Amino acid sequence: MRRTNCVLLLAGASLATFAVRGADIVDLVREQRVVQVNGVDETWKLEWATLPATACGPDDVTVALTCPCSGFAYGEAGRLSLVRLRRGAARETLDLTSFFHTSAIAAAANAAVLQHWQPVPASAHDEDDDWHHASDFNFLARVHARPAVAVMRIADYNHDGRASEFLLQVGAPSCGKHVMVLVGVSKYNARLHVFASADAPDDPLELDAKTWDAVLRSTKPVRVLESSCDQPNAAVESQVTVESRQGIFHVQRSEHACPAPAG
Repeated sequence: MRRTNCVLLLAGASLATFAVRGADIVDLVREQRVVQVNGVDETWKLEWATLPATACGPDDVTVALTCPCSGFAYGEAGRLSLVRLRRGAARETLDLTSFFHTSAIAAAANAAVLQHWQPVPASAHDEDDDWHHASDFNFLARVHARPAVAVMRIADYNHDGRASEFLLQVGAPSCGKHVMVLVGVSKYNARLHVFASADAPDDPLELDAKTWDAVLRSTKPVRVLESSCDQPNAAVESQVTVESRQGIFHVQRSEHACPAPAG
């Protein structure tokens, strides 16, 4: 009788351990999408190496809703990879962590940060925002009940005829400015990679979100003002021109000094 009880206890413990490990594995997958490449469905996953830490979390909105956390709140941080699964091919993995510039975010130095839940920003005419409700007893539960923000928004940014890439925010150098890189595959590089330009093939092509949006919407060269002399304390005005020729990005930047303030 005792032996039977021991066996049952051990079996129960094993099942409990399996359940915990299974939950951990599910939690490591931040997002999963089916992406069609060359007419074949593939599975892409954004996957954490270990359970991620909170970064720009809703437990402290006075930090989460500040400039360094712009685009990252309410997020998670850790070592992040893009995993590609396809029939008849080995599992392919691209480590994304090194592309992030998030040292200004607490607990996110040398880590990737992904927004998980969308904040409700302050509005001059609406008090139903997170600033006004952060002290509510059920605020965290309400935030955690929000749907996860979609990261892999697949599109054809380089106009090579394949929608097989997505934008990933890797930094927020100034308030409201979101630096993005493009991740995926193309006709000219069939493996997972972060896109570069013909002008700097060894460096990830980093552009502001509004510039990438202009690139997506036009097959012609786009010219975007990256920084303006109208901004407070601006010393330089810069402009970027981006063109995709046969799926390859070509980038030119120009800048000029802003006039000294009067007086």
